[in-house]
Amino acid sequence: MTMRAGDHVLHGPTGEEWVVAYVDGDRLAWCGWPEGEAMVSDCEMIKKATDEEHVEWLQEIAKSAEGKRARMARIALDSISLPAEQPK
Repeated sequence: MTMRAGDHVLHGPTGEEWVVAYVDGDRLAWCGWPEGEAMVSDCEMIKKATDEEHVEWLQEIAKSAEGKRARMARIALDSISLPAEQPK
């Protein structure tokens, strides 16, 4: 199962539950501090984010993170077709 931003995973070596910030190849970055990456193969999916949750996480990461995290979120958002906002 492919992991993506907003998914909840269990990191086997530490027993910690993380929210995924991004996946880049065989590396996964978690949300929070300290920033870091782990091997995807060391992580087990606990809860898959809905498409809406995924987009919300990407938007939050893109506006609040720096460096690679923000760049990866913006790239992912650019690849998603978001529905046009309806006039109010």
